[in-house]
Amino acid sequence: MVVFCYYKYNPFTYHKQQLSRWQNFLLLKSGCRRILNNMEKILFILLLSSINGAAQSPIQVVFRGIIFDETLGTATLSQPLGMDVDPDGNLYIADTGRNRIVKCSQRGELLREAGGFGFDEQQFDRPVDVWAGNGLDVFVVDYNNQRLERYDKDLNYISSYYSDELQDESLQFGYPAAVGLSANGEIFLADHEFNRMLRIDSFGKPKSSFGDFNWGEGRLARPAKILIDANRKIFVSDSTADTIVEYDYYGNFLQRFGVGVLRDPSGMAGQRAKGGGQRAGDLLIVADRGNHRIVCFSNEGEKVFDFGKRGRGPEEFSSPADVATHGNRIFVLDTGNNRVQVFELQSKKE
Repeated sequence: MVVFCYYKYNPFTYHKQQLSRWQNFLLLKSGCRRILNNMEKILFILLLSSINGAAQSPIQVVFRGIIFDETLGTATLSQPLGMDVDPDGNLYIADTGRNRIVKCSQRGELLREAGGFGFDEQQFDRPVDVWAGNGLDVFVVDYNNQRLERYDKDLNYISSYYSDELQDESLQFGYPAAVGLSANGEIFLADHEFNRMLRIDSFGKPKSSFGDFNWGEGRLARPAKILIDANRKIFVSDSTADTIVEYDYYGNFLQRFGVGVLRDPSGMAGQRAKGGGQRAGDLLIVADRGNHRIVCFSNEGEKVFDFGKRGRGPEEFSSPADVATHGNRIFVLDTGNNRVQVFELQSKKE
C-alpha cells in the first residue's frame, strides 16, 4: 500500500511542517479533481479536433471549362433539363426548349442531333431527361407526349413506350419525368401525374410501383431525377420535399436525407460502372437547383462539401438541372445559363 505524505512550509518559521492524515486526504482529493478536470478539457479539445478534421474534405474541385455556351449544331441550347454520359465519355443532352436530343464530345463537338417539335417518330414535345449509361441504348423522356422513347447510341429511333390504360392504375404513368436503367435491364420511370416510381421489366411490362401517396415515409411529393447504384439502390430527388429519398431495388424505403441542405434538388450522379449502373462510391453528387450549386453527400447521407453559387460567370450556376460523371470529371448542366460546365475531382495535396 502506498501512502502519500504532504508537507507545507510555515511562512513564519520557514520550516516544513508535516500535515495530518485528514489534510493529506483533502489535498489528494483536490489534486485528483484538478487532474480529472484537465483530462476532460483535453478530451474535449481532441474531440473538436477530430470533428474539424472529418469536416474538411480530402477532395477538391477544379474548374476545367465551359462548353456549349455558343451554337451547338443548328442552334444554341435552350433550357436543357436532362444529361447523361455514355461509357466512352460522350454527352447526351435533352435540349428541352429546342425539343431535341444532342450527342456531343467532351470538347463540345456535335456528333449527332435528333428531334424537333411534334408527336411522330424522332419528334418531341418537351424532352426532360435522357439516359445513355450502357453505351448501346438511349432512353428519352418525352414529357408532353406522355411516352418513353428508345434510340440507339447514334440516335436512330427504335421504339416508343406508352402507358397501357388496360393495366391496373398502379402500373400506369401519366407524365413521365425521369428514367433510369438497372444493370439487368429493368427501367425505372418517375411519374408526375401520380408522383411515384414505376418499375418496368426488360420486356416492357410494368411490374410494380412505389413512392405514391400511401407509401408512408417513402412517399414522394414531386420526383425529379433517378439514380441507380451498383448495389441496386434507387435514389430519387424529391424536388418539392427538398430531399433525396433512398429505396432498395424493390421500392422499400431506406432513408431520406438532405433536409435543411437542399432546395429543389434535381439530377444526381456517382461514378459510372460497367453495364450502365452507378458505382457505389464515396460521393453522391446532387444538382441543388434552388440554391444554384452542387452538393456532394457521403454514402450515409451526410453533406461532405458543395461548390458553386448563383451567377453567369465561370464556376457560377443558374438553376443547374443535372449532373453527370466520367472518370474524375463532373459535368454540370447549367440550365439557366444554357451551357455545360466541366470540373474535376482531385485529392488535396498534403
